[in-house]
Amino acid sequence: MALTQGKSRQKPPVLIYIALGLALLALAISIWNGLRPARSDSAAGENAVSRIKRTGVLRVAYGGFPPYTIVNPNERDPNTRVTGFTVDMINEIARRSTPQLRVEWHQLSWDTFRADMLSGKFDVVADAVYATVPKAQDFAFSEPFSYFGLAAAVVRINDNRFQNFRDLDRPDITIALAQSYVSSDFAQAELKRPKFKIVSVGTDAFSQLDEVLFGRADVALNDIPTVVQYVRAHPTQVKALWVDRPPSWAAASFVSRREDRDLLDMLSTDIRIMKADGTLARLDAKWKSLGYFDQPSLRPGAGLAGFSK
Repeated sequence: MALTQGKSRQKPPVLIYIALGLALLALAISIWNGLRPARSDSAAGENAVSRIKRTGVLRVAYGGFPPYTIVNPNERDPNTRVTGFTVDMINEIARRSTPQLRVEWHQLSWDTFRADMLSGKFDVVADAVYATVPKAQDFAFSEPFSYFGLAAAVVRINDNRFQNFRDLDRPDITIALAQSYVSSDFAQAELKRPKFKIVSVGTDAFSQLDEVLFGRADVALNDIPTVVQYVRAHPTQVKALWVDRPPSWAAASFVSRREDRDLLDMLSTDIRIMKADGTLARLDAKWKSLGYFDQPSLRPGAGLAGFSK
């Protein structure tokens, strides 16, 4: 009986190995934590604006959307490779900050935009990003700094069949649309009868408009900046329709991650300041922007009424 009880108190070899393994794992974790640099209290749980002020760096992405972000492929320096309307806006915000911020520019790929944005590789996108309901579910948008006409048309120079957007709702025409563009979504929702030709444009938005130039489509629809620049490049072959009265509109804003809402709040205030002090009007004149701007209607306060010098 004594022998039986003694054997029952011995640990099986498997349990000994498991216990030894857990002890070694705990020791390894302890050593790793001791060697790993301690995270500073200032970085723990800080918001985007606090992080930017602490580092002095505003990380800004751009994809290329002239004249708002204009990419010079021959320029190797990432800080001088991009120019344009919204680039000047960002640089102006950085210059006016206290202390001044250094802008770190990152070229993005629209194919991986969502993943890159959510990963935190950059703080904000400087392109004029169109706000839509699906995008607003994933990202945070600043106050709009401009508005853009959607679904303007490109047709051949001698094509006079279409007086307004609803004239496109007919079964005997082909309309070229850029895949996943806001103008394309609008056209497919509003027009039921045409044949749509969906074009994957990649980095060349103009390739979709080539469908009209080369006779593969009757009409191509896109936003006003894209349409105007294309027609200016081919003035004897194609023309633009409804630039002065576009079928729809989109607000253009800076965009960031939803958890960085504090950064967008700051940028929204900066946009309001630049609207009021004339900065946006000056940049519009400099870059010949292709958007539309809201203009505040102000009245003098009661104490100023009738005052003149």
